[in-house]
Amino acid sequence: MKRILARWRERIETKYQELVEQARARWETLPSFGTMRIALAALMAFIFFALVYLMQSSNAALIARDLRVKQLKIQEIERENAQLRYEIAALASPSAIEQRARKLGLAPAKRVVYAEMPWIQPPPNELMPAFLPEGNTDAAPQVYETTDASVWEELLSVLGLGNLSDYVNAQTR
Repeated sequence: MKRILARWRERIETKYQELVEQARARWETLPSFGTMRIALAALMAFIFFALVYLMQSSNAALIARDLRVKQLKIQEIERENAQLRYEIAALASPSAIEQRARKLGLAPAKRVVYAEMPWIQPPPNELMPAFLPEGNTDAAPQVYETTDASVWEELLSVLGLGNLSDYVNAQTR
């Protein structure tokens, strides 16, 4: 095995030496810093700068194309938004709402009834006069101050569950 590796190493070294000698011979055949080397260097520089210019100009063209596509998308979305705003305005108009309500069988209220629930009524300074019940426009509604526990007890008793308040209190402890 060592002999085989040694032979391969020798062959590789001889091939390497041959390639080095061939490269030197070719290099020496080229004219010495004459017109050929200068022309070759100038051609390589020109090709390099041409490639850089082409890369930059193609990149700029791609960016401009992407920008135009995005501008067109923005315009399309703006048109769609304008159309949707128009449709919303048409559907939210009182006449359109009234037509849809009539199709559903709804009609204007014939009579308004106010239910008095003093335990949930806000203080008078928070009420607007338009929302006060008729007849109570001059007098402020009566407000009862209660604790949370008594409100729950009243609510449970209204719903017929008054005896469950002890059970609820026991569960919260």
